[in-house]
Amino acid sequence: MSVLVLADLHLDRWLSEGRDPFAALDPDLLASLDALFLAGDVANKPKVRWPKAFAHIGKYIDLRRVHVIPGNHDYYDFVLDDELRLAKLCFEHGPHLAQRSVYLNGGLRILSCTLWTDFRLHGDPATAMQVAQANMNDYRYIRLKNAGYRRIRPLDTANIHSDHRMWLEERLAEPFAGRTVVVTHHCPHPDLLGDIRREVDPAYGSDLRFLIETAQPEAWLFGHTHYHAETTVGRTTLRNVSLGYPDQVQPAEEAKFLLRGLIDLSAQSELPA
Repeated sequence: MSVLVLADLHLDRWLSEGRDPFAALDPDLLASLDALFLAGDVANKPKVRWPKAFAHIGKYIDLRRVHVIPGNHDYYDFVLDDELRLAKLCFEHGPHLAQRSVYLNGGLRILSCTLWTDFRLHGDPATAMQVAQANMNDYRYIRLKNAGYRRIRPLDTANIHSDHRMWLEERLAEPFAGRTVVVTHHCPHPDLLGDIRREVDPAYGSDLRFLIETAQPEAWLFGHTHYHAETTVGRTTLRNVSLGYPDQVQPAEEAKFLLRGLIDLSAQSELPA
């Protein structure tokens, strides 16, 4: 019994280059998974490309076991504020939308949401928002339905971050006798964003160490950065489980990256080393 958490699949990019990342995994493992969590960036243009991505994934695993957490790319050429439409797309094609979702399987609880960021990482959120607005494709390719379909602004995603963070805080405060894993698209730890400090970092992650130290989930798995880093905060393992773009992954590394988020439900330890 196991659950696989995978971020940044970007399946549209992989298939357009004639590569199939799932072919690197044991088909028996995929078929036997209790659940597959896709932690953001399944494909751009969800209305067009999600159905194709889901059809491909369905060759390997029953789509009723697949849980989709939207990443920033999953809103490209779409709107930020119509998750009912995303839920309908999932329902029509098999998976479950796992936005602000609680998944329970025996002694395992998975709390999942996109998260976004608060832009406070460098202590100057106003400047960080200006940098993001100028440099991030999110603020060019995503629109806001309830504001006349204007392009989204960093304040829009910061407000969603606040909502998702509050939801996580409330869920983590609820007693649970088993193991808890948090799954988000965006990064919750400033030391896991990359080797060098960048001006745009506040658009990629937030500093949620106080929440992690207080709640102490068993693990927090995330993506977005494509930077394969991990650390521990108290008893909590934090790990990036991105696959990434095909030009970032050598064929020999595909299985290693895909299995970074494998949770064995029968083992004492949540994650493989």
